Amino acid sequence: MSPALTDAIETTPQERRRGDFDTKEWWQRLSMDQKFGVYQLSKFGFELAFIRNMANGPIAVVRRSREYATVDQSGEVNLNPTLQIRD
Repeated sequence: MSPALTDAIETTPQERRRGDFDTKEWWQRLSMDQKFGVYQLSKFGFELAFIRNMANGPIAVVRRSREYATVDQSGEVNLNPTLQIRD
């Protein structure tokens, strides 16, 4: 593989995402209801993966292995979300 192609492959994830994952920073962006929902899910092994900005507000996305759940701004938990997840 050429060095130019290798550089393009290695930088692609950085371009898609805004910097490194910082749990404290993401946690501060959650509403109190979302924090409660994420906390409750953490008791079952879920961890905050990221926050996705949607038209009706930010959604907290949590995961346990390859299983995902979401928590909306009002704290509603969805254990079967229809998400497009990038690898």
